[in-house]
Amino acid sequence: MIEVKEPKRIPLIGSLQGMYTVFKHLFKKPITVQYPEEKAYTPARFKFRIFLSMDDCVGCTLCEQVCPNLSIRMIVVERNNPHNKRNLYPQVNFGTCTVCRNCEEICPTEAIYLTHELETARTKNNFFYSPEELQKTESEVKK
Repeated sequence: MIEVKEPKRIPLIGSLQGMYTVFKHLFKKPITVQYPEEKAYTPARFKFRIFLSMDDCVGCTLCEQVCPNLSIRMIVVERNNPHNKRNLYPQVNFGTCTVCRNCEEICPTEAIYLTHELETARTKNNFFYSPEELQKTESEVKK
């Protein structure tokens, strides 16, 4: 039988290493922020919230067709718009939207566009935004 010797451990070294790590991070600036009191930095090119101009939408359904995870669904909204004779407007599910921006790029009339509005947290049972809600800012939708 081969006898294996365990290396001698000095418990003080491990404790000192732990204390060194704590002191090293003690004087660093924290990475996290206290949300919602402090707002996190968002890059200038970051866009999240999808908006819709119902006056410019022609109901072509290209946004629905190009959405990779079926987050956009066209629904009928009775509205007097001579450019949209079928009265089809996009409804967006922000629960599954990945902000790929395909809908913005494919829209021929630029009716769908993304903005820098980031805070979309609210107490609602679903993440579907109707075409009317897509026209409003998030603070107007919460009311």
